[in-house]
Amino acid sequence: MRKPLDRLKLLPWRSLFQAAFVAVVLLALPVDVLLLLASRYAAQSPALESLLSLLLSPLLSLIISLGLPIGLGALAVYVLERIDRSSISTGSLWGLVLCVFLLLLLEKGIILGAPGFSMTVLALIAVGVFWKGRSHWRSYRRW
Repeated sequence: MRKPLDRLKLLPWRSLFQAAFVAVVLLALPVDVLLLLASRYAAQSPALESLLSLLLSPLLSLIISLGLPIGLGALAVYVLERIDRSSISTGSLWGLVLCVFLLLLLEKGIILGAPGFSMTVLALIAVGVFWKGRSHWRSYRRW
């Protein structure tokens, strides 16, 4: 039986990081930048202030905070299917969760100045990855 770290070495890390990078740049970065700009300029525009207060209302904020990480994970799998479909397995899906987590943590640290990341977000990214990648699930032995 191989060692667990040997299995990690065999994952297609380049494809995983490329897919995670594209997903974070397409979804998380624009949302964070728009919210940051909207919060800075909300006092200058009443329409922007009302839109921001609507987005930050408790129910809509909950839906957005739950939906974005799931969508980010699903988008990462979609991009990975376009980059390297042949190497997708259960192990590579877990590696994709790790890559998205690391790049999102880096993006939050650069844009917001402090990492704003929770285990709930990590779990929701995993839900999105495995929800979209359910056709690629294989037995644990192939991992």
